[in-house]
Amino acid sequence: MRALVGVFGFDPSDARLLWNFFKMNVRDKYLGSRLGSVWAIANPLLMLMIFTFVFGYVYRLRLPGAETTFSYTIWMISGYGPWLASTEAIMATTMSVVSAAGLVKNMAFKAEILPIAAALTGLLPLGVCSCLLVVLLLVDGNTLSWHALMVLLIAILQFAFVASLGFFLSVITVFVRDLGIALPNVLTIVLFATPIFYPIESMPRVMQMLSHGNPFYIIAEVYRQALIYHRTPDVRGLVYFAAVSFGLGVSGLRVFRRLKGYLEARL
Repeated sequence: MRALVGVFGFDPSDARLLWNFFKMNVRDKYLGSRLGSVWAIANPLLMLMIFTFVFGYVYRLRLPGAETTFSYTIWMISGYGPWLASTEAIMATTMSVVSAAGLVKNMAFKAEILPIAAALTGLLPLGVCSCLLVVLLLVDGNTLSWHALMVLLIAILQFAFVASLGFFLSVITVFVRDLGIALPNVLTIVLFATPIFYPIESMPRVMQMLSHGNPFYIIAEVYRQALIYHRTPDVRGLVYFAAVSFGLGVSGLRVFRRLKGYLEARL
């Protein structure tokens, strides 16, 4: 803990402020709608239903060794659920500073907490998708093993990675507002370039090699290995992912703090 405080400059007392911003983000996102927090569950379920229908029933994709649509649905949700959580968190971190312009201008606090709190909003869709996946696994007769504990580790690394990206994206958005508009298109390209809806073996050899360095593929693969196949995920992939997240976090926080003095003038 002391090492992290020394590297990132956060004090344990900032945890309460982080929690308050997290609750504020969740409340602002769902409280204004008529159905309120129901959308926190309905949104990810709706997206999962759409992609399951398109790829499982329209295109009738199958996996090697699996002949049923139900098995593909489980495999798809185990990868797309974490992706959905990551992208929702990324979009939230991108707009975190801009949407809190009034607070940044009028309050003295560590503004770098904003992207971290925004990243944690992705825990909601991740929780919904994970619960659905566990139910489907039990219906399929595939009970969880101790490997499922690896999900806790990858979830921590996943949102550390998103928060690290958020340091860059949130401060860039203050100066380039078009980033918030263009980012969903970029994420869509990344989605279909990542083996989430199809197995990596169906990609050209060069793309397979590149995918092994794709953090989003590593995230999806860890969930699948731990929950579906009951295997220990590739340690080298986890170490690489952790190193990337740590490097992005240190450099992103440095950039954020260097430009923080210019934020008020641009908000």
